[in-house]
Amino acid sequence: MTGTGRRRRWSTDAKATIVAESFAPGASVSAVARRHDISPSLLFLWRRQTTRSQVAEHGDRGMPVGFVPVAITGRGGPSEEQATIEIEVGAVRIRVRATVDRQALCEVLAAVGTAGR
Repeated sequence: MTGTGRRRRWSTDAKATIVAESFAPGASVSAVARRHDISPSLLFLWRRQTTRSQVAEHGDRGMPVGFVPVAITGRGGPSEEQATIEIEVGAVRIRVRATVDRQALCEVLAAVGTAGR
């Protein structure tokens, strides 16, 4: 048997920092785990624990960005002048036509997500 065989104790703040880093846009769980010298499976466990506690505390609004149900309507094609995306958040419907500034859309969605709190 080689290695130290030790179990490290991680503070709640340290775990939260690592988990937040893993949820950053474009972040790879494996890369974050390697940087902090932990197993990716441990980081996935911490992420699950974090999201479960957020749901218990805040309901679905506490969930990090992830997959949502999508409904595709219309057939599209050359007859449509502009592509349109409709985003429904509760009672709010946001229509995004053609191209939109990503940062501006993120700010609008963040504002809609916090409006009911």
